[in-house]
Amino acid sequence: MPPLQKPVSDLLDVLTDRQFEADRASCLPLQFQSHGRNATLSGLIAGGRVLHLGFADHGPLITDKRVQGTWLHDDVIAHSQFCMGVDIDAQAVALAQGLGVPHLHCLDVFSTEFAELAVRFAPTHVLLPDVLEHLQEPVAFLRRITQVLPQVPLIVSVPNGLSLRNFRNSLGNVERINTDHLCWYSPFTVAKLLSRGGYAPEQFWSCQIAPATSFKGKVLSALANWRPIWADNVVVVARPRA
Repeated sequence: MPPLQKPVSDLLDVLTDRQFEADRASCLPLQFQSHGRNATLSGLIAGGRVLHLGFADHGPLITDKRVQGTWLHDDVIAHSQFCMGVDIDAQAVALAQGLGVPHLHCLDVFSTEFAELAVRFAPTHVLLPDVLEHLQEPVAFLRRITQVLPQVPLIVSVPNGLSLRNFRNSLGNVERINTDHLCWYSPFTVAKLLSRGGYAPEQFWSCQIAPATSFKGKVLSALANWRPIWADNVVVVARPRA
């Protein structure tokens, strides 16, 4: 379980648009987690009733990831008291159901059916891992979740646009990118997005996608431990604002 942090308070004015700065030096209290994204997220939801949005990841990769033991939804099931998965990708949901994964639903979060299911399930955590960068209207998406579940904390992860891996690729004049992504986020911009979506970001971590095994991976992990803003992923815990 990642260590607890004090809530961020000095950013409230800029996150809620009460104050504007054209060139703010933002230094959020990121703490680096060397055990990787899946373990970090699993620790944050441990023992809870988890509504996992976008659980499928990428449908064509589910089978291989399950064989490799890297499919996040399996880890969430293992660490939670109860887990329900929701995804809009019908083919991916059907594939996972065919593999025997329980409690899965193909739903649009803006549908009445989703709202009824979520309220009936009464989760203690909403998990949204590496989803925001795929969405055309992320603020509307977040506002919908706060509307349906106005008391439930949200745990978010996003690929970090400021990662050292991205900087290294840029030296070769290359951007390595998931072609379904619409944007990159930074620690500040994901916090700002969450605020616009009705959430108050409280706790921040950074991590690599997976624990380092190769020499190159260990070097990158050591550097991210030294400068957490260089890690591959940013993880944020946020609560709906009153």
